Amino acid sequence: MIIDMHAHTSNHQLWNLHTADASIAELKRLAKIYGITRIYLMATYFPLKKSGLHNLELLERISNEKLFGCFGSLNLETKDLILPLAELRYLAKIGLIEGLKIYPGYQDILLADNRFYPVYELAQKFGLPVAIHMGELHHCCSKNLRQSENLGCGRKNCPLDDRFLLSSPKQLAKVARDFPSVNFIACHLANPFFQELRQVMSLYPNVYTDISGQFVSGTEEDTPEYRVKIVEEIKKFFDLPRGLERIMFATDFPIQSYQDTFDLVKALNLNPAEKEMLLAKNALRILPPKGWTK
Repeated sequence: MIIDMHAHTSNHQLWNLHTADASIAELKRLAKIYGITRIYLMATYFPLKKSGLHNLELLERISNEKLFGCFGSLNLETKDLILPLAELRYLAKIGLIEGLKIYPGYQDILLADNRFYPVYELAQKFGLPVAIHMGELHHCCSKNLRQSENLGCGRKNCPLDDRFLLSSPKQLAKVARDFPSVNFIACHLANPFFQELRQVMSLYPNVYTDISGQFVSGTEEDTPEYRVKIVEEIKKFFDLPRGLERIMFATDFPIQSYQDTFDLVKALNLNPAEKEMLLAKNALRILPPKGWTK
């Protein structure tokens, strides 16, 4: 069994990535090639970009597709959270979402703001894991454009440049302490905040992570030297209490390819039992029980 705990889909042609296609049909094709049992797709809410794939639209795309699960989300910048929370509560109650996803940095929010505690209370009530974007923010315009006068987003300085610390692991610490029965997933190893995440995970056993999105596959940042560094960083998580048990297989497709993600796993030199934990068992430990797992 192989579970991808973090992926995305799009009906639009993609640019400057390893693939131009992140459609449901393409994900199904890749799942057959790589033997993927389950792919968890993230609903997205990006108010700065005025874009996203919201809960109901994503659920419509994967309706009756047993391969896919959904992590619901919401725009926490919204002044009144009553309706978004009601939607998530309903979707959780009828079993259409199996987790929640929050986007600090992409949304101008502090995770420990008491206004957002009803989100964590909802996760607690329904036994849902909460995945949180951690680490690097992918800009709506390229680095070269941000350094020029004519930005792709129409701004001289991208606002995401000033939000980097919102997606650092220390922002999660208070929430993990206040909700010890909720399992939080600090996505992407919180790259480049590796050590800070390890410190948080050493204090809070309900904080997990995944190996998704360590680089944009097929770009200049994907080098053999950088892959060695990432593998070294992943291995350091194994030294934490239950360290290996709290790391999960995930791609962040279409950012990181399936082949590159499996290459990272291979480079870890895990024994069969450890590999099974990383590829599926760790995820099953925190996911709500579903019929497909039986």
